[in-house]
Amino acid sequence: MSSNPNKTALMAASVAGSLLLAGSAFAATPLSQGYMLGAQDAAATDKAGHEGKCGEGKCGVERVDTDGDGRLSPAEFAAAHDGDGSRFGSYDADGDGFVSTAEMDARHAAKKEAKGDMEGKCGEGKCGAM
Repeated sequence: MSSNPNKTALMAASVAGSLLLAGSAFAATPLSQGYMLGAQDAAATDKAGHEGKCGEGKCGVERVDTDGDGRLSPAEFAAAHDGDGSRFGSYDADGDGFVSTAEMDARHAAKKEAKGDMEGKCGEGKCGAM
């Protein structure tokens, strides 16, 4: 069995070059605070500086109340829902033409109660079962 030294050297160089190129594809930059903390920081900055869903301690009505009167007009409600104000009536329980914080909280509590104790979409072993 004869072996060509040039062929062997070429094959070895080819394998070594492939390994060098592939190594950079799988390289990771170590984070001083750990990977999980780094992921949390990245997720926080992805939300344009907002704190959770609410941002800067404002949640619910306070977040979208542009005129600061403590309640939502149909225009404010629509602006908060991508221009769709069709559900405004289901939030305005007393029919005064505005959604108060209490009405918003009651509506969200009713929606949460309707979901029951399900966790996420499926819950624990309850996928598809209602």
